[in-house]
Amino acid sequence: MYNLSIPKKKLFEKDTRVGIVDIGSDTIRFQIFENFKNNQIPIFNKKISCGLGKDLASTNELNKNSIKKAINALKYISDILKASAINDVHVIATEAVRVANNSSVFKLKAESILNTSLNVLSGKDEAKYSGLGAIVGIKKSKGIVADLGGGSLELAEVKKKRILNTTSMSFGVHRAISKNKNIYRDFDKELESIDWFSENNFKRLILTGGTWRSLIKIYFVKYDYPLNVIHHFKPNFKLFIEMLEEVSNYKQKELKQISYITKDKTPYIKYASRVALKIIQKSKSREIVISYTALREGYLSNIYNINNKFDPLIHESNKLSKLHNDLEFNYINHAAIYDFCLSFFKNHPYVSRRLLKSSINLTSIGASIDKDEKAQFAFNQILKMELLKFSHSDRIKLATAIYFFHDNYKRDGIKKYKHLINKNSFYSMIALGIFNKISIDIGFLTNFNYQNFEIYIKDHNIIFKIPKLYSDLLKSKTKKSFDTLSKVLKMQQKIVLI
Repeated sequence: MYNLSIPKKKLFEKDTRVGIVDIGSDTIRFQIFENFKNNQIPIFNKKISCGLGKDLASTNELNKNSIKKAINALKYISDILKASAINDVHVIATEAVRVANNSSVFKLKAESILNTSLNVLSGKDEAKYSGLGAIVGIKKSKGIVADLGGGSLELAEVKKKRILNTTSMSFGVHRAISKNKNIYRDFDKELESIDWFSENNFKRLILTGGTWRSLIKIYFVKYDYPLNVIHHFKPNFKLFIEMLEEVSNYKQKELKQISYITKDKTPYIKYASRVALKIIQKSKSREIVISYTALREGYLSNIYNINNKFDPLIHESNKLSKLHNDLEFNYINHAAIYDFCLSFFKNHPYVSRRLLKSSINLTSIGASIDKDEKAQFAFNQILKMELLKFSHSDRIKLATAIYFFHDNYKRDGIKKYKHLINKNSFYSMIALGIFNKISIDIGFLTNFNYQNFEIYIKDHNIIFKIPKLYSDLLKSKTKKSFDTLSKVLKMQQKIVLI
């Protein structure tokens, strides 16, 4: 028999695991979080396609075969919860259970299987929690959040990390295969009737929902985009519109030939494209961001009172730096390095304190890897880190800094990512990586005592002040790193012994 239990990661601490079951119109989603307040990335994530709402448009009832699938899915989830001894469980349902004429019996059955109450969300609450979910996962969440589900489409206006307005519309993807020939006209009319939406201009549109995320896979392939991380992806606006217009005119045969889109999403891709175009046009948005976090994260954040200023990148990089010092022989004083580096990068236009701190904390990535492979390994690991509020541009910047911390010379492994950030950012990250290398070399030599050491810029020269006691640095790899830093910054160097 299979072991269905989800273990605690922290075996000797209080059990902080929380589970959430989301009974949607298209799928049932089940997630487990280890400690939601500190990390909103699930340690277990299961999606089960059931299609409860696929007949809503024609019968306004839950599909009978889909009910059987859903009941079996809930029994499976119940087994996992019991085997894992997870007691903190939340169960929510959306449009299909909310509006179907035959949902009351299913609701009672679901509550019996999971041994807890089922919270059937109103459309207003569903939109609010989708907006809160975007706040949880996206660093700059001001704008419109649009969540396209199986049964409904939710819109939420976000400003200053607060939800200002919400709307729920019965235009989920299952409407795409209904017999309503006027569906786009009806959608356009209802969208026009939303006062708060039609009366404002919104710079940013945050799209979430499985079908819209599938569209991004088309974008990645069509435009040969190298970083296949969907969350927090900001496509080129002009190219994204071009793609939506193209896909919205696809024939069903063409859609079926797209092998990298799952079969359960293929029937809805065309509809999702047209709906996205309508929203972009009406909202006058000029920037698109894709979010993985939405309803479930928003629902839990409302319960656990998440601090919206919490930075997952700093939190996780701090954990990794502490882990390095706990496990490795070579102790690194990350705080001392940060203070030394900050004196150089304090007012730098392309090096934020967030990137500075995390780049120092993450220098240990790849420490045990072969020297020739270390830089590329670290670069790839940072690109793929499962973190929220971590944009593609910041991923590439941070990965570039760590790459050049390990290797000052080779650039072949990162060429295809270089164009995704501007030239000034790219060379600033090279300088940051090299500067971190110099700082750590000095730290190992001086027990991280940087007194009388100084690196600064004056009259277009980069000055390296070194105590005479440590003049041997000028004969070491540190001097080579300083030479490289001077070349990257296109400055003359001066060495001052004191």
